[in-house]
Amino acid sequence: MPVGGSRFLIEAGFIIAVAVVAGIERLGTWWIILVVAAAWILVAIVEIVVWARQVAGRQTPGTRRVEPVPAPSAPGVPSVVVRPEPEPLREHLPPEPEPIWEPPRVAAVPTPPPEPEAELEPSPEPTRPEPVPETARVLAFTPGNEAPREWNLWELERVAREHVGGDVAQAEERAYLLMYLREFAGPDGVLPADFDGLVRDAFGDVLHSVGA
Repeated sequence: MPVGGSRFLIEAGFIIAVAVVAGIERLGTWWIILVVAAAWILVAIVEIVVWARQVAGRQTPGTRRVEPVPAPSAPGVPSVVVRPEPEPLREHLPPEPEPIWEPPRVAAVPTPPPEPEAELEPSPEPTRPEPVPETARVLAFTPGNEAPREWNLWELERVAREHVGGDVAQAEERAYLLMYLREFAGPDGVLPADFDGLVRDAFGDVLHSVGA
């Protein structure tokens, strides 16, 4: 049997033996895989070392690298030497005169035309304030008789309904006052003279419509 075949059998038997020993020792599955992998890596290292030794033994130290020898040229054919062409002789020409230096000329910058003066807009005439219309003063009607009197509640309610107007706050104030005065009115609706000032303050502008 050749050496390579026997070495292969030994390496395979080594890996199998490692797996059997790991199984006998009742190792875990992962441990068995790791042990077998380590044995396989060890076998691979041995193979690499053996292969390196075989390659080194095949190379002899006395061998040299043979360099290729150029083929000899055909006999009877002269070698052609290419000579560089001589540069053309420059004709003896008179030297060119050096240019005379002249100061740079400054171009005149055209002055821009003057801008047209802006036309002054006529100032607007001062507006005169519009006269404020004087607010119409509402004078409360005051009866000629300034002495306290007795007012009729029913007449006051009628006048309040007829003169509601646009002042909502005043209408509500009068309605609350009439509700309050009902407690003090007599069966005929007449209020005591003590409420004369209160009635004049609330109904001063419509008292002319109240019957006597």
